[in-house]
Amino acid sequence: MHFRASRRLCGATRRLRLPAPSWPWSSPLWRTICICCRLRPRRSIRWITMKMVPKMLSPLVKDWAPKAFIISFKLETDPSIVIDRARNALEVYRHQVVVANSLESRRSSVVILTKDSETKIMLSEEEVEKGIDIEEKIVGDLQSRHTAFIHDN
Repeated sequence: MHFRASRRLCGATRRLRLPAPSWPWSSPLWRTICICCRLRPRRSIRWITMKMVPKMLSPLVKDWAPKAFIISFKLETDPSIVIDRARNALEVYRHQVVVANSLESRRSSVVILTKDSETKIMLSEEEVEKGIDIEEKIVGDLQSRHTAFIHDN
């Protein structure tokens, strides 16, 4: 049984379809959205269908590579919840590292979290002016953590 909602939007129809509740792997939630006059001339209508994809981190950690050094990334629009969400991801998925940041400062500041530590990595104004990418610092930090992980296990 599907739920359908339609309404007029910008001269075209917008539709949402939700399947009956079931296991997310077999029957994902999907929506169909009409892209109309803002992208193409009014007579031309294009449809985009989006499907929810299952979270792969849990089976990766539990089944596929339980002894691997696994890193996830958490980007939030609200800076006040970034650390809480990253800590929650560490608890739920039981992996090694979360690189967390907020959307507004994603190019200049990140926090690298493990179950035992929280490390802030920031670019100075001089580094930003020189065009240094924060990714260089992130990779250096993660490389040293990975090396320590290999030696400990």
